[in-house]
Amino acid sequence: MKTSYAILGLCLAISACAQAQSEPTPAEHVFDVLASPKLFTSNWKQAMQQLAPWCKPSTRPEREQIKRGNVECGDNVKADSFAMSPETGGNVELVQATFGGAANCAYVKKILTRNFGKPSTVKGECDMAWKLKPASKGGPQRYVNFEASTSDDKVYYTLGVEQGP
Repeated sequence: MKTSYAILGLCLAISACAQAQSEPTPAEHVFDVLASPKLFTSNWKQAMQQLAPWCKPSTRPEREQIKRGNVECGDNVKADSFAMSPETGGNVELVQATFGGAANCAYVKKILTRNFGKPSTVKGECDMAWKLKPASKGGPQRYVNFEASTSDDKVYYTLGVEQGP
């Protein structure tokens, strides 16, 4: 009987470890959302639902939102600034964010490459850009840029839709 409990306990421990290893960290969850092609076809509300529970619309005073963005994330995400537009009507067209932790470079690069393929511009191990096909024929060009800087330990991320002439 004790052997049965020991085996059951061991199985539960292994299962718990496997689940814990497969759960993304809060920062990885946010990067997964930001690097998803679905973000281009999401509106503000849908994007915020995808970022929950780690990020929410900013409640900071307006002046501080100008500096730090209209999205607030928990401390474990380490978002220094995070702006996403538009807040009303239409799909997300611009995301500009700065995160602490240049060590996240490998993860961000892996996710972006998996979702968007080979980068169109590579300036270094952690400085890349992707030009993406328009969502529809004749539609605007879409792009993603990211750079990780060890000098200030930051990851800079931009996702956008080019505006026409």
